[in-house]
Amino acid sequence: MLAPLLKIWAYKRLKQNKEVAGRIKERFGQASLTRPVGKLVWFHAASNGEALSTLPLIHAMQELPSSPIILITTMTTTAANIIKQRMPAEGCIHQFIPYDHPSWVEKFINHWQPDIVFWTESELWPNHLQAIRNRQIPAALVNARLSKTSASRWKFFQSFFNQIISTFDMVLAQSPKDLSHFHELGIDAAQFSGNLKDIALPLPYDSIAFDDMRLCIGGRPIMLFASTHKGEEDIAVQCHIKLKQAIPNLLTIIVPRHPNRSEEIMNIAQQQSLNIAVRSLKMSPRTDTDIYLADTLGELGLFYRLCPIVFVGNSMNTKPGGGHNLLEPALLNCAIISGDDLHNFSIMRDEMPPIDACKIVTDQESLVHAILAFSQDNERQKRYAENAYAYASGKQARGIDQIMSACNFVFQKAGLV
Repeated sequence: MLAPLLKIWAYKRLKQNKEVAGRIKERFGQASLTRPVGKLVWFHAASNGEALSTLPLIHAMQELPSSPIILITTMTTTAANIIKQRMPAEGCIHQFIPYDHPSWVEKFINHWQPDIVFWTESELWPNHLQAIRNRQIPAALVNARLSKTSASRWKFFQSFFNQIISTFDMVLAQSPKDLSHFHELGIDAAQFSGNLKDIALPLPYDSIAFDDMRLCIGGRPIMLFASTHKGEEDIAVQCHIKLKQAIPNLLTIIVPRHPNRSEEIMNIAQQQSLNIAVRSLKMSPRTDTDIYLADTLGELGLFYRLCPIVFVGNSMNTKPGGGHNLLEPALLNCAIISGDDLHNFSIMRDEMPPIDACKIVTDQESLVHAILAFSQDNERQKRYAENAYAYASGKQARGIDQIMSACNFVFQKAGLV
């Protein structure tokens, strides 16, 4: 009965540029590509962070003796764009995941016939998982996340939760805290073997764009506010105003997590009479530019390479909050500052500050002080950047071996090894 309403909703999303014209039927289980011959591994990664986190595991799986084809599904178009840029050129296919309607799910699985399924993080769709369970396809929930709040809510529907999770032959929790929450709900199959986001490859960049930006910036001091959410751009602008008293030639670069908020961010800067240049409008920073708004997708690696000092957003009085991956700037030699809301990256929050690999701040005033401390003390900035790089490199080297070893059971069950 809901199918017509879901189709109306899908076409409404298309008008809002939340779907891709020409591929809307993928949402109804109609594949737009032919299934290749051979073993096929299906990865589902809902959005940006999840999509990026799967890439090291995908690269490692392509090295297996069976050389499986990789099918990656995403929910959002932004995640699809990122996957298109980053996924291996050979042996990988992207599709949008069908909406969770039983007949559309059946069409999808009948066409692709996956030999093994990897689901990431916490997006659990009952009809998809039931279809996987009914066909007894080997499956793993990787980088599984279950907050204390979510675990408390699921306790009221524990039997339903356990039925959904029973689809998976194994559950790899994202952190020891997530693991404890799964165990509280009776998921004994859950284990912790590391976080996929700890082994992410360095973010890519366009070397020509890098040279162009470096030429435009010249020798100006730069401060980067990366992956910001609503509220943090106000903080960035206010910090810029205060910092200019000590650093008159400062250029502040803002890379919002959601580029479609560009106009809103422009208004914040213009209300303070600041000169702003906008990347999506093909503008480059000039000598009198105060704020450079990099409202494009997939260029964070470029700006991490340009900027020695970085504030990583979604960490200071934002919704949903919880931070973003600190290892991305760490691998690119940045001195890192973060707000104190890092509940999605609690291990990094606990491990990085004590070894001077990240500076945690609690408010706008302490953020200004931290930026000034790095700007005025090159040795301090260098120490934090080197410590962050060493921490991230160590995580990367150990992580992929641990996760691949943990997955060996489902590999064997699917005939991949």
